[in-house]
Amino acid sequence: MTVKLFVTAIVFVLIMVGAMYHFVQPGKSPLARSTTGVTVPPGEEVENNSQLSRWWRRFQGDGEPVQANNSATVATAPEQPTCKRVWQKGRSSWFDSRFDENIRPVWSRANIELPADARKWWMSLQSKKDEDPAPLLNALFDMGAPDVDPWATHNLTGCLRCAVVGNSGNLKQSNYGEEIDGYDLIFRMNDAPTKGWEKDVGHRTTHHFMYPESAINLPDDVSFVLLNFKPLDLKWMKTALTDGSITRTWTNVKGRIKTDKTKILVYNPAFFKYVNDKWTEHHGRYSSTGSLVILFAVHVCDEVDLYGFGPNKHGNWNHYWVPDSSYHGAYHKATGVHDSDFEHLMLEKLHSEGIITIHRGNAD
Repeated sequence: MTVKLFVTAIVFVLIMVGAMYHFVQPGKSPLARSTTGVTVPPGEEVENNSQLSRWWRRFQGDGEPVQANNSATVATAPEQPTCKRVWQKGRSSWFDSRFDENIRPVWSRANIELPADARKWWMSLQSKKDEDPAPLLNALFDMGAPDVDPWATHNLTGCLRCAVVGNSGNLKQSNYGEEIDGYDLIFRMNDAPTKGWEKDVGHRTTHHFMYPESAINLPDDVSFVLLNFKPLDLKWMKTALTDGSITRTWTNVKGRIKTDKTKILVYNPAFFKYVNDKWTEHHGRYSSTGSLVILFAVHVCDEVDLYGFGPNKHGNWNHYWVPDSSYHGAYHKATGVHDSDFEHLMLEKLHSEGIITIHRGNAD
């Protein structure tokens, strides 16, 4: 009798263990099939997360069950964004044949000595005599202007996204403001007013590109990037921060300006020549401010987006802060020393090759 009871007990335990094991298997029990109140299609396994299942998996030594195919409870890792890194070769043979990373856009102590051909070409633009620019540049460095290139090397752990904001009338009613303000670096040039135009052009600026004839006061959090077309521009930059003694170049200029001297950067004349040789290909006497800033961005940024370039919806090449009625047709397109048609084609080519992205505003 005792033996019978013992055998019966053993059989009962084995039956219960087998039933329990069957009960917690994926897709076999009601709990496993309907833990979220959703009928599971045949063949689709959803892991049961009940206390019984967790106990049984621990008993088996497998740890906690892993939930799979259950969008209501599984948090997927965010997809890592890709970074274009426009300066990397291999995307476009047209771009690769022109791009030279060895010529840096920032003039620093490391590249203070200009190549002879670059110096001769730069001096011929607006200067009447040849003079050594190194002492003029060193004078700015001694005053506190940075003497190193902040983008001498690329940071591969991040993605530096830059917006180059032109002054075209196609920015009117574009509602680009919030979008523009979201970039890491925001480059503007010449007048570029933002107050009252924030909805269309944004309010942030990190770098403002100007020359003496277009200079304006800047807040302390904005870097003045000097587009120096001649040695006199370097002299003006120094006096504009000190005694204000230079008030005229080829036209009247501000004697003094307000800007943080520790954020002043100087555009490299050798890079001027490189843009003229390789990108605008000697069309016009020298490249426009817009092209100079865009190619600057292409060499320091990972991604480059353009706003405010090209005509507006009426085909006029006007400024966004000027009434449309002030311009007719392509009046503002011709500047005399630049070939705007060729430069426009160059920008379109950069866009079509996937190097930059052009946002056309109200011209779309």
